[in-house]
Amino acid sequence: MTTVTDPFATGSVVAATLAAEAVFDFDPVLRRLLAGPQFFVKQADGRWRPKGCQLGLARCFDFCDLLQPVSREAA
Repeated sequence: MTTVTDPFATGSVVAATLAAEAVFDFDPVLRRLLAGPQFFVKQADGRWRPKGCQLGLARCFDFCDLLQPVSREAA
């Protein structure tokens, strides 16, 4: 079993894609919008919120839901 550690500080912005399991429960149209690469911002509670969130999405995601996160500053 591999433990995933989150090395990013609160307020960090990363580019990542959500894991399929993370978007499975969403409406099919919203699922397609969330499935592509996007930016996420780390919240104070350790979860990640899509940056901008124009869709009004109130849900945050765990670090393990992000596939291959890359720091925006490094990109």
